[in-house]
Amino acid sequence: MATQVMPGVWAAGTRYVNWYAVDAGTDGVTVVDAGLPGYRRNLDRELASMGLRRTDVRAVVLTHGHIDHAGMAAEWAASDVAVYLHPADTALAAAPKTNKTDSSMLPYLRWPATWAFIGHCLREGVLKPAPMPVTAALVHGEVAPVPGAPTVTHAPGHTDGSCVLEFRDHDVVFVGDLLCTLDPATGRRADPQLQTRASNRDSDEAMTSLDRLARIAARTVLPGHGTPWRDGIEAAVTSARRIGCR
Repeated sequence: MATQVMPGVWAAGTRYVNWYAVDAGTDGVTVVDAGLPGYRRNLDRELASMGLRRTDVRAVVLTHGHIDHAGMAAEWAASDVAVYLHPADTALAAAPKTNKTDSSMLPYLRWPATWAFIGHCLREGVLKPAPMPVTAALVHGEVAPVPGAPTVTHAPGHTDGSCVLEFRDHDVVFVGDLLCTLDPATGRRADPQLQTRASNRDSDEAMTSLDRLARIAARTVLPGHGTPWRDGIEAAVTSARRIGCR
């Protein structure tokens, strides 16, 4: 069941992958990220636990084009919900097998958390995604025209089109997979850090993209993987730089 992060903001999904909902009152609801394809089985139940229905949702905003964040995009589009994505990730979202990373996955197979995540993704339909729908563009530095009016920061590195979304009225920032709060080796809670080189397209660029977060003021940081970080974006960035990329 979904968990309320703060008034008007809900976290849903599983221990492995998060998706979120932001309730902007009379303007409607924006969903941030769309989980894995198999999450559609529990979509209505998750929304009901938030006190919502699909008809309350006006837009889905994807932080990036990886299949574990875009897996239900087609489900939402079929419900006449607009889906937003940075144009640099449209090709990746349409063809997940084209994804490229800094490093081979092989060295990371010694970590139990890697096998657990792979198994989860296979069970949740990662190899059988529905065709990606047409998306509207997220634009760096602009406010996306969706409920909650998030400011878009293009932060490439994890993927070419990775974006960070700050909902200022809710005092939250969604960082997608630029940062995570899970230890990649154990799968347990950890301080904010970059994703691994086996997950990032360009880890050096991801590290550089941390500089783009300097103007974000939100206190609560919500990652695609892991639990909320409530000590502010500046502390999250400091942690990521200290830990580096594994």
